[in-house]
Amino acid sequence: MPVVKSELQADLRKLRKSLRRRSKRLTPEDVHRLRTRARRFLSLTDSDSLPSLAKANLKKALKRIRKRASRVRDMDVLTSHLAALHSDSDPSCRTQLFEYLGAKRYRRADRLTRLLEDAGPALRKELRRVGKGIAKDTGRNSGKNARKAHTKQSAQVLELTAGLSEPAHLTRADLHPYRLKVKELRDALRMAGGTADSRFAGGLGQCNDAIGEWHDWEELIAIAEKILGHGPHCPLLRELKEINRLKLHTALTTAERLRTDYARPGLGKARPAKRKSGKAPRPLPIPERALKAVARALA
Repeated sequence: MPVVKSELQADLRKLRKSLRRRSKRLTPEDVHRLRTRARRFLSLTDSDSLPSLAKANLKKALKRIRKRASRVRDMDVLTSHLAALHSDSDPSCRTQLFEYLGAKRYRRADRLTRLLEDAGPALRKELRRVGKGIAKDTGRNSGKNARKAHTKQSAQVLELTAGLSEPAHLTRADLHPYRLKVKELRDALRMAGGTADSRFAGGLGQCNDAIGEWHDWEELIAIAEKILGHGPHCPLLRELKEINRLKLHTALTTAERLRTDYARPGLGKARPAKRKSGKAPRPLPIPERALKAVARALA
């Protein structure tokens, strides 16, 4: 079954809570919840689950909030990675990097807090109005309309699942865009009523997390190279790069396992090339195992 009204209203209540004005500083948990809830709501605006008026009024403002929350969250994650390092061969490097990340986090959190103070009350009021509208809409999620919506959402899940086989060979440069595809599929699966504890959803989550963690270490290395200026012989940089090498291997392995399990009809077959006549390429075939996995997740 697609996401039901009670779930939509619960999501709206949680988002309203995250948008509430706070006198204290935003903690990493506050920022993470705000970003996750805003992203989840924005995924709903691309479906048929919310009135078009809600999409027009809220999407732009929430995208801005999510973007600022993501920037703060990035600093929180990088700081936690840096704190987890074991090497103390050059503690001054770590201290310098900690200070840089902390100062940047403070500035970004301050901008986010001011935005929440300015826009939060109006957005919370609008979200409450949307919630009341969903409660009054008794026909959207029942009968023929519900079946049509579920069919459409399930078809989207299958199409996105087939798209996981592209590109034919994953490389370092492909990983971040590939993660965005996995996130889109996870959102589509949820909107179609997929269970979060299914093997398919679990595989998507593992792939998303593995690529995301590798990307975080990439970002930390880029900042360290810019801030420290010690060159390739810096002990901290060497440690960061060694961890990043292992994270890259894990990310590629996890992504390839996901593709092998659910997306590939054969070994590494790419989408057929576009014909010279200008006709669109044939759609990707969907492996039987993918059909079964999606069916189980949506059961």
